Amino acid sequence: MDDKYYRVVEGMLYSYKKLVIKIKNIDIDIEELKNSYEGCTGINYGERSSPTNKFSSIVENELVNKDYELEKLQNIKKNYERKISKIDNILSILTNDEYRLIELRYFQRLRFKEISEVLNKSDIYLIGLRKKIIKDKLIPLIKDK
Repeated sequence: MDDKYYRVVEGMLYSYKKLVIKIKNIDIDIEELKNSYEGCTGINYGERSSPTNKFSSIVENELVNKDYELEKLQNIKKNYERKISKIDNILSILTNDEYRLIELRYFQRLRFKEISEVLNKSDIYLIGLRKKIIKDKLIPLIKDK
């Protein structure tokens, strides 16, 4: 059962950097959408097949569609931000050395040989420490949901 949670925690940690990038891309999309404006187009004098009571304006339709897209992007962004907050919250219990190990392994995706050179510890020790951090500190925090 812990293997399942171990993979969940690792997935959360590996996805952290991607989530940050996705949030930045959504910010760019939102800015682009806010600045886009098609406006009025030429009038079409074609014949109508039947009269309707529907009030339809190109400008209104554009604004409604833009509002819908903005709301959709903002909801996706909030979802990603909540995921980042959960990860940050879980990692807040780690010591500086433990956090540095997690950062180098999962955020920067370094191999243990490279991490051992940065932290001046053996790679065997760091592999064991990573497992201990995840099993003893991180899994209990997501298991209690």
